[in-house]
Amino acid sequence: MQTYNQNIKNEAREKLVKHAIQTLTSERTDSFLVSKEHFIKITDYFNSLFFRFIGSKSFEFINEYNWLFFGGKNSWFEFYDSKCKPKLASELKVLYLSGPEPYNDIDILCNNGIRLENIWAIESDKKIYEQALKSLIEAKIQIKIHRGSLAEFFELTNHEFDIVYFDACTPILSPQQSPLEIIKQIFLNKRLTGLSALITNFAEPGDNYNWGDILATWFATKEFYEVPPEDDQFGMSSLEKSGAFSSYSNYINQHLDSYYDTFLTHFIPTIASEIIPMWQLSSLGSVQTNHLLNEQSLQKELESIKTHKINTKTTKELIDEIQHYLLAIDAYPLLNWARLINEHLPKDHTLRRFINSTRKKMTIEDALYIGSLLKRFEEADTGFKTFIHNICGEKLKDTITKLDFFDRYMNLTCDIPMKNLLIELLMGIYGHPYIAHAGKTMGLKYKAKDTWMYSNVFVFDQCRYLYDFLPTLDLWESFFENYPNQTIIRGCIDEIRRNHLYLNNSLFKWGFIEDVHGQFGSSQLSERVNLNNQNK
Repeated sequence: MQTYNQNIKNEAREKLVKHAIQTLTSERTDSFLVSKEHFIKITDYFNSLFFRFIGSKSFEFINEYNWLFFGGKNSWFEFYDSKCKPKLASELKVLYLSGPEPYNDIDILCNNGIRLENIWAIESDKKIYEQALKSLIEAKIQIKIHRGSLAEFFELTNHEFDIVYFDACTPILSPQQSPLEIIKQIFLNKRLTGLSALITNFAEPGDNYNWGDILATWFATKEFYEVPPEDDQFGMSSLEKSGAFSSYSNYINQHLDSYYDTFLTHFIPTIASEIIPMWQLSSLGSVQTNHLLNEQSLQKELESIKTHKINTKTTKELIDEIQHYLLAIDAYPLLNWARLINEHLPKDHTLRRFINSTRKKMTIEDALYIGSLLKRFEEADTGFKTFIHNICGEKLKDTITKLDFFDRYMNLTCDIPMKNLLIELLMGIYGHPYIAHAGKTMGLKYKAKDTWMYSNVFVFDQCRYLYDFLPTLDLWESFFENYPNQTIIRGCIDEIRRNHLYLNNSLFKWGFIEDVHGQFGSSQLSERVNLNNQNK
């Protein structure tokens, strides 16, 4: 006989799976971050602002621009269509954690159109694997079931999946298991397809950690869209929160459910869109040699930045010497997150192990320093101690210094397009980001047995129709001379940011053509649904 708890878990499973499949099939066109419909509207709007600025006397220029833009747009539409093809449910490839009763998931998947041949089940525990295998044999169901570590499977196999259902059944940070390692390997090794869904299921926070400290390292660097409502009541800026860390940690522990809920919703998309891409870019020896410093010089410079000491007697000397990222905490959120982790969490902590993960001698922490500093390229000449030019190779420094979007000083758009957009495009070429669609995210919460579970569906778009449209850095100057190329890029950036904003405010910052509260709007996050309340 089924129990209530089994029923509610099955209800959650069915809602999550159905949502994932629908977003990748019947709603697929709306699940890409950039749509041709919006692209036409936003670029038409941008061009109208541009033509109004240059005036009707520039008739010949406008004609030439229109001719080039029309051809470039149609060519880009063909490229977009090659990247954004439709899919049927029967074409989707799915991976999930088996458990002792793999049939529960198989039943829901197949009832929603997934073929058995496209299903993988993974189980690491020998005893549970044998139970699962026995049940599949008795039911005469043939799928691909693999006994082994999920992290190893993602690291060492070449399979890509449209849907990964990661039912961890532990908190997202656990000393016994490695849910964070699995998340890392998914995105590091590109195990999701160009448009894909990641379903996660994590338990409520356990007693193993001081979760206030963990979450304070993250939320002390955040403002606006990425903090829970309770954060306003704490009443401090990012700079003040990082300075009053212990008080902030205690406050979070008093509102742990809300902060943990918000952390799950925002942390995974940020890993996918920024943390891993920064690491990918920084780890490439050729990128270091061509665009940064050679490995030895870069590591030496990073150590100097992290250990920089301030020896001053006056306020002016303090302002001249203090690192800018210590003054503008929320302007360097990931760098300061890594810094606060090292300052406030034990050396053997799961998060410290995570940011110390190494790839070709480059740690995630190192990459967050490099990526965060490069994104603030504008600050290099302000007089603040930024260290930005210290890590740049001459070619990167010269190219980014010379290049600007052609409307930079025209004040056409609500945001002035800053140089961080160029850096993020470079990260997109090499770092292979997965960018989540806020409007397609689903969050559920339910209590199974004695534990609250937090489930999410994240729909990710690799946006290769943007990043692969670009040449590599050495060809950017000639590419950007073509104004319609820039307009195509601006149209894509606007809609990516519009559909991702409420998950990660720092991606493509200053990338809007029209204000988010204007005619084009933005994708909103839905609130997490409590299934237990619904079933009362």
